[in-house]
Amino acid sequence: MTVVFGEDVSFGGVFRATSGLAERFGRDRVFNTPITEQGIVGFGIGMAAVGHTAIAEIQFADYIFPAFDQVCITTAV
Repeated sequence: MTVVFGEDVSFGGVFRATSGLAERFGRDRVFNTPITEQGIVGFGIGMAAVGHTAIAEIQFADYIFPAFDQVCITTAV
């Protein structure tokens, strides 16, 4: 299953990149997350590890830096 998640993605996101996806694919596949970049990235890694396609949206490029621990440490295990 493919899912899209992140901060405000079910509303279209800050740049409207996900506009209409929740209505088209359902709120089980397009949903909002809390404001926690590490959590968003960690959730995406976990979903990918069990065979799902996870599209994690981080609103701004600068916000990915707190999540580098998840990328480097969790995926290395």
